[in-house]
Amino acid sequence: MEKRKKKEKGDGLFVNYCYLYKGWFQMSRWNILFMVMILAGGVSSLYMGLYLPKIAVSLVMSQVPLHEMAITFGLAGLLYFFLSWTENAGYRLMNSPSLKYRHVLEERILHKICRTAYCDLEDPDYKKRIEHAKHLYQHWDRDARQCIWDSVEFVYLLITIPITSGMLMSLHPTVIVVLAVGTWLQYRLSQRNIVWEKKYRDLWQPLEMRIDYISWKVADFSYAKDIRLYAADKWLLPKYKKLMGERRNWKKKQIMHGMGLSAAGKITEVVKQMFVYGFLLWGVISGNVRADDFVLYVGLALSLSDSFTQVAMRLSRVRESMLSISDYRKMMSMPDSRQREEKGDPGLPEGRAPGITFSHVSFAYPGTGENTLEDVDITIRPGEKIALVGANGAGKSTLVKLLCGMYEPTGGEILLDGVPAARWGLEEWYRLFSVVFQDVGVIPATIAENVSSSSLEKLDRNKVRECLEKAGLMELVDSLPKGMDTCLQKEMFREGINLSGGETQKLLLARAIYKEAPILVLDEPTAALDSIAENQLYLKYSELTRGRTAVFISHRLSSTRFCDRILMLENGRITEQGSHEELMKNRKAYYEMFQLQSHYYQKDRTEDFSSGLDPEWEVSGYASN
Repeated sequence: MEKRKKKEKGDGLFVNYCYLYKGWFQMSRWNILFMVMILAGGVSSLYMGLYLPKIAVSLVMSQVPLHEMAITFGLAGLLYFFLSWTENAGYRLMNSPSLKYRHVLEERILHKICRTAYCDLEDPDYKKRIEHAKHLYQHWDRDARQCIWDSVEFVYLLITIPITSGMLMSLHPTVIVVLAVGTWLQYRLSQRNIVWEKKYRDLWQPLEMRIDYISWKVADFSYAKDIRLYAADKWLLPKYKKLMGERRNWKKKQIMHGMGLSAAGKITEVVKQMFVYGFLLWGVISGNVRADDFVLYVGLALSLSDSFTQVAMRLSRVRESMLSISDYRKMMSMPDSRQREEKGDPGLPEGRAPGITFSHVSFAYPGTGENTLEDVDITIRPGEKIALVGANGAGKSTLVKLLCGMYEPTGGEILLDGVPAARWGLEEWYRLFSVVFQDVGVIPATIAENVSSSSLEKLDRNKVRECLEKAGLMELVDSLPKGMDTCLQKEMFREGINLSGGETQKLLLARAIYKEAPILVLDEPTAALDSIAENQLYLKYSELTRGRTAVFISHRLSSTRFCDRILMLENGRITEQGSHEELMKNRKAYYEMFQLQSHYYQKDRTEDFSSGLDPEWEVSGYASN
């Protein structure tokens, strides 16, 4: 119970807004001045505005000469104007920094998402937290800018209410009590809305995520062909309509719930106003209130009544906004599930690929209860070329993701040159790998930027050209008007282009070469290439992997002939390993798979096709297509 209380205390209103303002003031110290301008100018102009009618009536009652009356009232009006201008200027000056703060908060969370463990991004709860955190920098009704404005208004009310109450005490304390009690009732009613939203928010949040997903995919150019060819809009849009209907139903329930509470709040407000006016009128009739004081007290009473009403509304808004801040804080403070120590690079000799050891490694995806990989025990020697083969679902991609640090083993450990992975910082571990995954697209930027993964100012253009040539894409790039400065994704750039599947794989291969990491990992490197392009790539394979350890996944068993060793995976276990010739002699699963591919395609072989390779290579290479 004590721990629970501490947790609730640490997640309270004060703590959350301290977090918000700390970041805002760190962004610019001028924001402190803008807040002072708003509060000082606002409070001063409020009371100056209330005293102006009293001054006017008092001057008339005292029968002051007209020119003196004009000078006195003019100076008072000028002071009121200056104070009001100070408040307004503070709001205007604060507007731009508060909008910038939205972007700063978004940059921070995007940085965290980019740096967090890959496996966390697959966690539905993690994705839900990201959606909740977006309120602080995407939703205008609860973003950081609105949170700041609401809290400033709330502080303004906390300053004016005690001052106004003290001034009204000379009239009668009952007025303050009635206004306070009525406002408390209004506040309690408004709280019911927040309680209702907290109770049901998790029910409509998944609907919003699905609605946004469909809306995004329909507008995504990469899905345009499938939507048209398969008439996907015929079932996708009705699904969208259904989800929108369900979301509107929740909104209707929220509105209906709020309408009843709003009506009760309005009735309370009318009762408060009737009491105040009645009390003041009775004071005038009984002669206890002078004419100029009557004007002042009316202004003060109305101001206090409005302030009490506003403080309830603002407190409600502040508490609602606190949810956005709290969700953002929780997202930013979520621990990383990775188990790597951030101690830096243990150190590897320059220019040499490390040895890789999987020591009895097992892995199970969270919530599955079953191991995808089971007791994998292998050693990959420095500079060795390894092929991972097996049927779909055998565990090849999972093994590669473990190797690259995307997942952590649930059993056993991975070592580089005998050093456990836990001693490596994850950033240092990533630098050891150049990887080409099947499901990675290009970035909407220039070809040179995509290859170098850096800005135009920092990239080495000669090195980019060399990598494009090695990947077999330079001929296409040279044919473009802007060469390597051509932008990719024409839906984003007027003069941009879209690459074919095979061209995209060559581009990603060029990017992997550019990184010059000691370990090269290729996931189906020739999947989108025709048989001629595939053979041309294999002719360059030795050059591309010289001095590196190379691991690649392949369904085309012809490619395994280029490797020093082949690992055959079945149901998460390594059942065979050895060279192509050794595995063919064993006549087990690898042999059967190779024979099946060759037999299936040999009848369609083109007789006069020649790649310059050994005939036996050519048969298996073409057969695998």
